[in-house]
Amino acid sequence: MVYSVKKSLDSMKVAQCPKCGSKRLMLQAGKLTCTNCSELIGKTNEGRSNKYGAKKTEFNGKRFDSRFEASVAMELETMKRAGEIKDYDTQYRVEMPIHRQDGLLGFIVKHKVDFRRHNNDGSFTLIEAKGVETDDYKWRRRCLEELWLPFHRDHDYQVIKQHRR
Repeated sequence: MVYSVKKSLDSMKVAQCPKCGSKRLMLQAGKLTCTNCSELIGKTNEGRSNKYGAKKTEFNGKRFDSRFEASVAMELETMKRAGEIKDYDTQYRVEMPIHRQDGLLGFIVKHKVDFRRHNNDGSFTLIEAKGVETDDYKWRRRCLEELWLPFHRDHDYQVIKQHRR
């Protein structure tokens, strides 16, 4: 049985579970399920979409959050094959400890940088592929630049911004 899911209250009142007859249904992540018996009733074609319109893209067996990020990976792969760089990592994890005024550890800021490029001279470049700079990203970038980079002199930081048409 296929249900078409509408967002009006009237359609939610008439939908019911074919297994137990309950009208208590939940629409989450594109799936309509019964909250009484957990029966999967149907799926919508939309699924979840990105807030900023990014589409997940696969390149070289890896899945990237956007087409722009995948294009940066293609560029890095081309540089690697040409011998301009040694290698690159995706989703490089950076942890920055934030201390309180009394010197004790307050909390740790965790950030995943899109790429870490291994340069031929032994240094590293952290690369962010950004379409939209959110407030959260700006805060994490500031923490990275002021707390992490001064202690890791062999790393530098580069942001590649997507130019919108």
